[in-house]
Amino acid sequence: MPSLSDYGAIISRYSTIFRQPPSLILNENELKITLYFITSFYGETQLRVREWFDSDDKKIRYRYCWERNNSHPGHISAWENEHDHDGLQTNPHHHHYVPGNRHQVQNNYNVRDLESALSVVKDYLLSNLEYDGKEI
Repeated sequence: MPSLSDYGAIISRYSTIFRQPPSLILNENELKITLYFITSFYGETQLRVREWFDSDDKKIRYRYCWERNNSHPGHISAWENEHDHDGLQTNPHHHHYVPGNRHQVQNNYNVRDLESALSVVKDYLLSNLEYDGKEI
């Protein structure tokens, strides 16, 4: 399992966009982080981070879900490799790119770690734009 200090450095670099301190939970082979934001377009949102590791501390699975708080459907975007989506060039890596609809998926070439997910979210937060599934 990677050190929490590795994640602390990433979180520190993005601390200016958080509305409150993050929640971090470290289990035997799973890391859970929830990061909280306020956006002019969506209001209160969060990035739910889940990473799973094997016995050699290699990340084997990830899920980064950006969602609105207390809203249904709350989905804004998600990047994952938890299951297969046939027909995608980047399978099992995929991107749920349509806000409000987790059934729509596309290839995910770039967002496969916390820092890259935060980079996309930050760009949308700072530009006050509705998420459209693209990197700014």
